[in-house]
Amino acid sequence: MAVFIFHPANHADRRADGIGFVLAEGADEEAARASAAAMIGAPGIGAWSAVPVGAGIDPVAVQGLPVGKSGNATWPDRTRANRALSA
Repeated sequence: MAVFIFHPANHADRRADGIGFVLAEGADEEAARASAAAMIGAPGIGAWSAVPVGAGIDPVAVQGLPVGKSGNATWPDRTRANRALSA
């Protein structure tokens, strides 16, 4: 399985809800992108850049808290607006 980070490369592709960084795993980029898009719901992330996570990746910081899908054991599962993500 491969791990990717997805983020909007252009200002026009930013989401109104403030989500701008999604980490997802899949058999390939397409599968990881589908998993990420299903979790955050519409609008999708088709125009977002994909960054493979692996050795040599540059460090990155993300403002705000991470939010995972409901019932996950790793991440908080509510957004700042106290809503659950789609998946």
